[in-house]
This record gives sequence, C-alpha cells and structure tokens, in this order.
Amino acid sequence: MLESIEEYFPREVQWTIPQGGMFLWITLPKSIDARLMFKRALEKKVAYVIGDAFHPDGKGHNTMRLNFSYSEDSDIREGIKRLGEVIKAELSGAIEEEEEIPEGV
Repeated sequence: MLESIEEYFPREVQWTIPQGGMFLWITLPKSIDARLMFKRALEKKVAYVIGDAFHPDGKGHNTMRLNFSYSEDSDIREGIKRLGEVIKAELSGAIEEEEEIPEGV
C-alpha cells in the first residue's frame, strides 16, 4: 500500500508509516472534505473510513483511514490507483473553484 500511495497519490497528500496495526492514516489537503469525496470514491469502487469520526473536536474533515490487512496486494494497488484519481480530481475541482472566485470578494 505504501508503494502504491507513493506512486499514485498527489504530492500534497501526507500519510503515516505504521509500525503495526491495520490502518494507514491519510491527511489530504485542507481544501478536500473526505466525507464529501466518499461518494465519488464509491463510484470508482473504492472505500475508506472517513477520518473526522476520530476527531472529537470536529476537525479532521480532510483525513481518512485505509485498511491494509485484508485485501490482496493487487487489489490494494488498484484501489489506491483509483483513490489517487479521485483525490486528483478533487484537487482539480478545488483549484478551479478558487480560480472562479472574483477578486476582492
């Protein structure tokens, strides 16, 4: 999973390197809401655990957990590739939305 993330995720994404357990923790750019992005990920047949549920202070809208303990390596690679495409599309949309905001607003 780590190798696939390195290959397919945009450079703006950060992730943990776990020493054990079953999950990687992903932090997306602040412009991306993982809860809103979830539907688009499901459309690509990939899912994740939305990270804001683990933030009792209401933060973490741009975080997610990815499980690496069950799936075959080939499935993980394909899932990360698809999720990377979704994240890149979200980043493109966020950039386009920012560009559409008129100056002085």
